[in-house]
Amino acid sequence: MATITCAVCNSEKVKKVRKKFSATYNQAPISIPDAEMCECATCGERFFTPDQAKAVSLAVKRQARVEAGLLTPEEIVAIRQKLGLSQSELERLFGLGSKVVTRWETGRVVQGKAADVALRLLALDPENLKRLRLRRDEASRADSDLVPV
Repeated sequence: MATITCAVCNSEKVKKVRKKFSATYNQAPISIPDAEMCECATCGERFFTPDQAKAVSLAVKRQARVEAGLLTPEEIVAIRQKLGLSQSELERLFGLGSKVVTRWETGRVVQGKAADVALRLLALDPENLKRLRLRRDEASRADSDLVPV
């Protein structure tokens, strides 16, 4: 393992610890009870390595989902796969940008409540997929009928 140096006092007396970490996500307070971080034994500074920062970011988003009652990334994957959709097909169906579903499924981005409800409705009744596709196709036809000014 590479030596970690404190950016505040340049000490190499840094150890990994697990401590409570508090953050705000979408204006909601989030608490992670056991976030891994580094702590300098010389000056007491606490900080994250890049890997720790990534892990705590995912943990904050995971907890934000729990507190908002949203689907987990694993549940989103399961619903999409049950419907036989690729990530890009789900993005087109919902009118989302490229890679949005990938970000939901890896936990890097928390889906909005509207998308969460839509996913739940699709899971409850796969016939809703046909309805959504029909609506999307109707909207596409209507858009193609528009004459540029």
